[in-house]
Amino acid sequence: MLAIRTAFLSAALLLGATTGFAQQSDTGRFLIYFDEFSANLTEQTRATIADVARRAREGKTVAVRIEARASATGSPLANRYLALTRSQVVADELVKDGLDAGMLQQVAIGQSGSEDPSVAERRVDIVIER
Repeated sequence: MLAIRTAFLSAALLLGATTGFAQQSDTGRFLIYFDEFSANLTEQTRATIADVARRAREGKTVAVRIEARASATGSPLANRYLALTRSQVVADELVKDGLDAGMLQQVAIGQSGSEDPSVAERRVDIVIER
């Protein structure tokens, strides 16, 4: 599984996927990736977030957890604020797509991983809890 994930991320990077992209999962976990030092959503990431909102509305969802991360490049404090901003941007988009703000749980993890600036650490995990 790790080899598949690594291959996917490597292929995306080789294809020039420096703008945010998303990875969908049927396990209830959806990954939204960001450019370095950015909290901007792309059309692709907006579409994934809309799909998450639709699935949450249609299922017996108890809560939607938003886990935000940043790579270890830059200061820990700046990365914490970046993670908070990413979390809020995704939460705002979920509300815009019809979810009740009361069911959202934001978790700003902040800086994670090594100083590897790869896209794997610059993400928000959206977790549907049933």
